[in-house]
Amino acid sequence: MANASTHNDKHGHGDHAGHHITSIPKLFGTFLALLIFMVLTIVWAQITYLLPFHKASWFPFLNNGVALGIAVFKAVLVINIFMGVKNGSNLLKTYAILGFVWMSLLFFVFADYGTRRLEPVKGWIKESSLTMPRAPMPYENVMPERKDIKIPEREKGAKKSKEGEKP
Repeated sequence: MANASTHNDKHGHGDHAGHHITSIPKLFGTFLALLIFMVLTIVWAQITYLLPFHKASWFPFLNNGVALGIAVFKAVLVINIFMGVKNGSNLLKTYAILGFVWMSLLFFVFADYGTRRLEPVKGWIKESSLTMPRAPMPYENVMPERKDIKIPEREKGAKKSKEGEKP
């Protein structure tokens, strides 16, 4: 069994123990793949209108799915090769995957938030004429107005107390 220093020298790492250096041909190959997938994205965006079923109701979902699939593949290439996650530790790979999960959750949360209709609350902001009027709250029809509230008077003979004294 070889010790660590001879093991590293066999692979040509020298004094770079634990750090992987990506070769120049691999970097250029990845760059070329990214350029090819960029051209594929542009071609897909232009050719979609030439397809006979481009007016179908389901086609935008297919179109967006293909475009997002190409984009995710390009992002995985950049993360694995250029950022060095492919040759990194398991902890680094875990954080990279969790970063993707977190960004997808944020995307869905903000997409949901951005597509909701504004519902103004009475008194907070002025209601615009474009929004539908809000339904009356259930307690508005039941609660009497202030002028209808009768406050019972004190009984005759009851002693009025002064401020600070107990009755």
